[in-house]
Amino acid sequence: MKRVMLFLLASVLLFSSCSSKKKMVSPTAHADYEWMTAKISGEVTLTSNLSTFTFNGTLRMRRDSAVWISASAMMGMESLRTLITQDSVIMVNRMDQTYLAEPLQLVAEKMHLPATLQETQALLLGNGANDHVAIQFGPYAAKIRYSDIQWNEPTTFPIKINKKYERMKL
Repeated sequence: MKRVMLFLLASVLLFSSCSSKKKMVSPTAHADYEWMTAKISGEVTLTSNLSTFTFNGTLRMRRDSAVWISASAMMGMESLRTLITQDSVIMVNRMDQTYLAEPLQLVAEKMHLPATLQETQALLLGNGANDHVAIQFGPYAAKIRYSDIQWNEPTTFPIKINKKYERMKL
């Protein structure tokens, strides 16, 4: 269960890891975006025992509409996919073959996360000071590192839940 919670937290907020040869760009360089796509890498640390979880992934956002995160924890295979909309959170954990489909308000209360999509997007974009965003929430600390940012290129938010997945509860 702790692993699932770390994945959920990581998927919603965090990403940074190994350095990239590609130039890093501040995610807030384009404040009036409609669409945003970026490659991300991340690290989440549980501050109580200093255990660390690292991953890579993709972040896609449509302003005031949706946040989609695909994260890979091991060997480049997708392990987690999350879609956050105005009113809900849908997460598919491929490692444990489980999924979560809950109202955003409930997830925000249980996980001590931003309560609206707009707050989540603002948190993910950060203050634009460098190539990363540092976030502290509850017992977790995280850093998101961005590369290959593309602005205003429409994209899709694919999420599919197969019958083999078991529903997970918060």
